[in-house]
Amino acid sequence: METSKLPFWKIFAITLLISNTVILAFIFFEKPTMADDKGPEKFIIKELKFDEAQIESFNKLKFAHQDSVQALQRTGRELRENYFQLLRNDSTDQVLANQILIQIANNQKAIEHIAFEHFKSVKNICDSVQKVKFDSIILEVIHRMKDNRPKPNRPKPNR
Repeated sequence: METSKLPFWKIFAITLLISNTVILAFIFFEKPTMADDKGPEKFIIKELKFDEAQIESFNKLKFAHQDSVQALQRTGRELRENYFQLLRNDSTDQVLANQILIQIANNQKAIEHIAFEHFKSVKNICDSVQKVKFDSIILEVIHRMKDNRPKPNRPKPNR
């Protein structure tokens, strides 16, 4: 009875070994895909063919930009929370609501201005050929920035 089970286990073990080898080969030898350069920073570096010095300058600009924007985004979240806290009262102070709306708008304006200045600085590290290419890809970069943001997990409405 032992001998009849042996071939099954050998076949099973060999099958597992082969399937694991194939899976590991796909993991380790997978070619980069388009998704690998989907992020705006990788896209910029690749499309503009930055050299090492430019990549270093670009990374410094990127980190400074991210720090500035994150601080403004925190402020924006706080302002929106304050704005919607006004709904707790039965009567809304419209003057205060308008003041907070203006602060929200100014905060968003500052975020857009920082992004504009950041990309102006990125363009300044480009050579003349790269500047022409930069002009042709900047809108794609902006779209990639928007597409790269984390998506909230929202349940789909029942229809």
